[in-house]
Amino acid sequence: MKKLILVLGVLIFAFSSNSYSQFGIENRIKNKYKKIGKEKAIEQKTKAEDKGMEEADKGLNKATDAAEPAIDTIEKKQKQGEEYMYKGLDKYQELVDGYDENVESKDPADYKRYSFESAIVEYSVNDSKTERKEIYIDMGGYKYAEYDYVRKKKKTIKTAEILIGSNMISIDFADKSAVQVHNPAAFFLANPDRDWEESSKRILEHLGYKMIGHETIMDKDCEIWKQGSHRLWVWNGLTLKTKNGHNIEMATKLTVNESVPKEIFNVPDGFDFEVVDAKSMFPDLSDTSNIQNDEMSEEDWNAMLDEIENMTYSEYKVKVLEEDPEADDESIKQGYLYLRQEARRRHK
Repeated sequence: MKKLILVLGVLIFAFSSNSYSQFGIENRIKNKYKKIGKEKAIEQKTKAEDKGMEEADKGLNKATDAAEPAIDTIEKKQKQGEEYMYKGLDKYQELVDGYDENVESKDPADYKRYSFESAIVEYSVNDSKTERKEIYIDMGGYKYAEYDYVRKKKKTIKTAEILIGSNMISIDFADKSAVQVHNPAAFFLANPDRDWEESSKRILEHLGYKMIGHETIMDKDCEIWKQGSHRLWVWNGLTLKTKNGHNIEMATKLTVNESVPKEIFNVPDGFDFEVVDAKSMFPDLSDTSNIQNDEMSEEDWNAMLDEIENMTYSEYKVKVLEEDPEADDESIKQGYLYLRQEARRRHK
């Protein structure tokens, strides 16, 4: 009996040891092969991606070959465009550097816009806000002023817009303030040889107006211009009547070639007067080196393409994600294929 119990004990111990040993080894084997399986899966995925991108690259090679002449033409045009841009920037800077001097040296006669020397026009206005309007012209248009009288809360508010050469002055009589800004368009349009009446007609036609006839206003033969419900009655470039729907602005008094009071074109004494410098109207593009320095040098570009040419997609992807962890797969693929094609095209 004792022998039997001893034998059974030995068998139970042996069975227990073998079972623990078997199951422990089994788990370690499973974990090991699970890890290997995962690594193999990643490896297979990487190989599949590389293979797929290789096939895509081959397909692009054929497309690039077919498009090569057009691509070459585009690149030549692009280089020409860049050259023209830098030349244009240089010319622009020359203009800006000498702009103040050019403005000062401009002859007032260059701004002449009318066939008459001076004029004063008073208008009645039937809209709900404006009471009346006055226009003053002197030196053939070198000096031009418009005074508006607008009703606000049972008060009449007086404002003025004055143009002297290419300087515009806005005056607020209620606030007793004025601001002068430069008008580059007025400066560049100033030309003693310009036919202003013809220019005005071309502008109206460009805006969609058509001349539909003539009518006499204040003993002046006016051309009638129409665009939709808007009509203008124009004499020698000066509008004497405007109709827009039910709103009508009509000249009630007109004097031509008589003296205009000088104070009309001046800012009243005691008003706050701010002058905006002419050059501030132009952006400063004097330092074009920043534009050129932002570009990759040809040497650096070729060095990068040399590296890409011998790089698999998976290697490229790792490098991109190191620099930009948030880059998406599609952008990485497109970047890789583009750079591969650029690397290949260098050898042609």
